[in-house]
Amino acid sequence: MDLQAIRATATAIALRAGDVLLELYEQPHEEATKANIYDVVTEGDRAAEAVIVPALRAAFPEFAIVSEEGGGDDAATVAAAEYAWHIDPVDGTTNFAHNLPHFSVSIALADRDLRPVVGVVNGPVYGEIYSAARGFGATRNGQPIRVSSVQPLNQALLSSGFPTTRHTEPDNNLPQWEAVLMAARDLRRFASAALELCWIAAGKLDGFWEKHIHSWDCLGGLMCVEEAGGRI
Repeated sequence: MDLQAIRATATAIALRAGDVLLELYEQPHEEATKANIYDVVTEGDRAAEAVIVPALRAAFPEFAIVSEEGGGDDAATVAAAEYAWHIDPVDGTTNFAHNLPHFSVSIALADRDLRPVVGVVNGPVYGEIYSAARGFGATRNGQPIRVSSVQPLNQALLSSGFPTTRHTEPDNNLPQWEAVLMAARDLRRFASAALELCWIAAGKLDGFWEKHIHSWDCLGGLMCVEEAGGRI
């Protein structure tokens, strides 16, 4: 597999999806709920997915597709495939719905064991496109990036998040949030795991954790962290 060629194609697709989201950004949004009232989907999620999924199918018919908004393949097709794309058309939908700038497009190619080999994350409002391919390093806007050298927890700026089921899920990360907040230099919640992982890859943040996270939320960012010298 030519991972660099796959990376370049995925990057171009993520940029196109980001352009679609920028056209919709800071406009009134059409919202619907999914699993509960805190789990929302917008016209932006659907519009970005409508760009990404057909483009990936056309370029890489041999790979399966897993997409948060349901535009991918069924479970049997994904299980049978050697590699699958894991797509979040808008990671940070609640931010997007409220016209906050912290959202991203995340695209990752991973094997059956969910080991990513290519990851691309586009933060369109910030003008930041992160990408990585296994063995080829990680970049932001084409320039190499590395994780920070911070080691002591009391000098580290960390981030985390909470599941949309936090109101009913006992294991909702609140006790861990309180403990880490008191031990670290400081703690943030931006609500786009893919982009936060890329900020770790770029040395802006020093660490991240989250419970009940999905493959489409994290694999693109995790690929960037690994290739930037980070530890998972």
